[in-house]
Amino acid sequence: MRLLVTGIGGFVGPYLTRVLLESGHAVWGLVRRPGASRHLADLHQAYPERFPPESVLAADLLDPRAVRSAVAAVRPDGLFHLAGMSFVPAAEADPLAAHRTNFFGTLNVLRAVREAQPACRIVCAGSGDAYGAAGNEVAVLTEDVPLRPVNAYAVSKAAADLAAFEWSWSGGDVVRARPFNHTGAGQRPDFVCSDFARQVARIEQGLQPPVLEVGNLDVERDFTDVRDIVEGYVALWQRGATGEAYNLCSGRGTRIGAVVEELRQRTRCAIEVRVSDGRRRNREIRRLVGSFAKAEAHAAWRPRRTLAGALDDLLDHWRQRVAAAR
Repeated sequence: MRLLVTGIGGFVGPYLTRVLLESGHAVWGLVRRPGASRHLADLHQAYPERFPPESVLAADLLDPRAVRSAVAAVRPDGLFHLAGMSFVPAAEADPLAAHRTNFFGTLNVLRAVREAQPACRIVCAGSGDAYGAAGNEVAVLTEDVPLRPVNAYAVSKAAADLAAFEWSWSGGDVVRARPFNHTGAGQRPDFVCSDFARQVARIEQGLQPPVLEVGNLDVERDFTDVRDIVEGYVALWQRGATGEAYNLCSGRGTRIGAVVEELRQRTRCAIEVRVSDGRRRNREIRRLVGSFAKAEAHAAWRPRRTLAGALDDLLDHWRQRVAAAR
């Protein structure tokens, strides 16, 4: 199969690309600007004939002609739409940019497929954050819970999710994925688990005082290993029902404080934990935990890995990066 991955140079894209290449598919990628990430460079080296650098095309999602040209050039059988603004504080700082990228960018991808390759099946990556305030009222979120987003990022992802549903209603073949929090090696330090792991690695190297700066430790989130999430995307592409939404999650709630303790147990350093007001988010959702029962029933997917394993990989990644940068 010929497959196209938007946002291929981000955190999740290289993981998905490796799975697709190892399954024998031909893979192309779409990035906003030329220049491969380090992880993509590793894939080019590992698969020099099947995934050369020219397999990665440059196109801004906000340029409908460029997106259409990329789809027309690849003629994909499947498209995984991962590209978008994913950092909540960045979206809060510039809500218009978040809506442009996540909503209008998704519309441009859908339109490009309709015009250039209408038989292509799309997996559109939304977010469990779109459930928003419902997380405080429903212990385990299923796909029939109304979306109640509470920040600019979540609103933009909810809008993209609904746009994908509307597109399926008019005949397009799209499956809506709603991944909850996921982590693993290679994640940017903007995100909570990666931020903590990076701080621990820097403390171990003596590059910062033995103080771990944190925000609200009492909120509860549903964390999944990124490798499980990409396997979920593939399962939904293969077996998900057109137009349907599917949570991809662990089904378990974990306090942020428990993540901190998991990382502290992995080091011999004595580390003080300090709550910083600057790291707290206003009116934060207390709990956001999903159910993967629908994905299991329709697509035979369930998470296989543990959060502990993902944190091991993440901390090893940051230890290597911090040591290499000294």
